[in-house]
Amino acid sequence: MMKKYCMIFTILLSLLLLSLACEDNPFDPNGWSAKSHEGFVLKWRVQGSNLEAELKGPSTGWIAVGFAGSYMMHDSNIIIGYVSGSSVSIRDDFGIDSNTHVSDSDLQGGEQNVSDKSGSEGSGTTTIYFTIPLDSGDLYDNALSEGQSYNIVFACSADGADNFTSAYKTITNTSITI
Repeated sequence: MMKKYCMIFTILLSLLLLSLACEDNPFDPNGWSAKSHEGFVLKWRVQGSNLEAELKGPSTGWIAVGFAGSYMMHDSNIIIGYVSGSSVSIRDDFGIDSNTHVSDSDLQGGEQNVSDKSGSEGSGTTTIYFTIPLDSGDLYDNALSEGQSYNIVFACSADGADNFTSAYKTITNTSITI
């Protein structure tokens, strides 16, 4: 009988450890999922009709995440931000090609659809927090649906590039399931 209990305990412990090792943790009581990729960490959860997110990147300049693009930045709904002193700047951009993005509000019919903006900087990293609608209706924001997989792109500038215009030093792509 003891062997049976030990085996059940071992299986349950293995499942728990496996779930903790997975990047999308189904046992998070607050509904947060996470993706780590090449020095970036994106945490997200669906709250009603919105996506709440936290992005941490390996730079003291700007960091960005692009959702649902066709290739790298191209066609991505990009959220880019930086921290300068006590000031946090976060913007809703659109990837007009694989390496270039512009503010949604600079494009005809586009608008800023990012809210609940905050951030911090320290130990060589920047972290930004934001909320975006799953479907803003904006021509330059890709609609997202819970349970669907999407390409995402992570990018960051060189340290100290506290602006939206400096070139990226790192760009990489992966995928997540919202």
